[in-house]
Amino acid sequence: MQQRTDKKFAGIEIPVGLTGAHFFSLYLASWIMGCLMTLPAVIQPAFLKEIVGIPPDLAGSINTGLQNMSQLATLLLIGLVGVASDKYGRRILIILGFALCFIFYVVFGHSKAIALALGMNSLSGEILCTYVIRFAIGIGIVFSHPQFVTMVVDYTFEQGRGKGMALHALMISLGALCVYGLFTQIASAIGILGLLYLGGLLSLLGMLVARVGLVDRMQGKQTEKTGIKEIYRTVSKSFTLKASYCAAFVSRADLAIPSTLLMVWMVSVAHTFGYTTFEATARGGIILMSGSLFSLISYSAIGILLDRIGRTPVLIGTLIVSGIGYLLIATTHNPFSNVMILYVCLLSFGKNGAIVATNTLASDAAPKPLLGSVLGGLNTVGTLGIILFLQSSGYLFDTVSYESPFLVKGLVNALFGVWVWKVKGRIIVSQFDRKTIKANSGEI
Repeated sequence: MQQRTDKKFAGIEIPVGLTGAHFFSLYLASWIMGCLMTLPAVIQPAFLKEIVGIPPDLAGSINTGLQNMSQLATLLLIGLVGVASDKYGRRILIILGFALCFIFYVVFGHSKAIALALGMNSLSGEILCTYVIRFAIGIGIVFSHPQFVTMVVDYTFEQGRGKGMALHALMISLGALCVYGLFTQIASAIGILGLLYLGGLLSLLGMLVARVGLVDRMQGKQTEKTGIKEIYRTVSKSFTLKASYCAAFVSRADLAIPSTLLMVWMVSVAHTFGYTTFEATARGGIILMSGSLFSLISYSAIGILLDRIGRTPVLIGTLIVSGIGYLLIATTHNPFSNVMILYVCLLSFGKNGAIVATNTLASDAAPKPLLGSVLGGLNTVGTLGIILFLQSSGYLFDTVSYESPFLVKGLVNALFGVWVWKVKGRIIVSQFDRKTIKANSGEI
């Protein structure tokens, strides 16, 4: 059990053995990871259209397929990464992940030249090479990104964990905000290759921050068995964990669908509305930046709500809000219109709240010696959801209409939120959450 002190970082109580500098480094590294996770979705549409030269009628499928390379890496490795996290520590995996991102962000911009050097002279060969390098970046992200959520749990007490999770998510969104608001605006000046080199520099900075500023503080004595069977047995015995896994399956795709398909939509119809490719990318960056900025403002409220009214009510409400955001986007035929900013803000609030609530819910319910493994399983299920929803959305984008993916995902989110509301009585994760529910109902 962690010993308490009277020191705090951003309202989060600091346990004995940690300092404010450790928290600062954790959240700075989270910001860097937010940049690295967002950058591909912004770069890829212009990169594939201008440099690789993909057919316009396959833009949705190829872009979502490329984005899913990261999800494929997660699906293949996240379970093993979770086990390694509990066995070897979080910090070493973060450093390794940033190192891989550094190498392959730099290489990514030269994927066409690499394909030609290998004798892959066809368009399909160039696309294949691009996919392989994007997969390698995905491996780097899957090594690092899950460790930040786990370290938030390691660094916090249960009563302040909602704030800790919300601050982590805020830093991820701040990274996305910088990509949308700054990187997209300088793309015409430094070019696509310059943006990829910038990703490499950020990865190098992440390695330094993790090496110097982070320490492992793993709670609980590790059990002998931390394999997939043990994770399955743990989750199957807990309805709360099963509900959390289902929520991850539905909500995690919301990290990828808006940023990927909105940008592809704008680049695809740029000339129709009088924009160049880079102007469309910049406009898309402004719209997505607005959503990230609204997320930053709302995260403090999400953290407070998680700790005051409980994880489940926040999950229900934000799932329904994100569904409404998707449905409103589906009614908009001009992706460059100002009203799109309002809809993206609504969607951003809902999807971020749902993801933070899901992570917090699972963290509270997981046995502490198996925390990394359980969260690794949560990420695996979330990745399956991203692959399914993102790839099917790309297919709908190419074959039905640009608006159809948003319509389908909006209905899924709203209906799942209604289901969680119906079973909410079975989702109580801890003594702290029970006290919260009783206090809100006037029982104490």
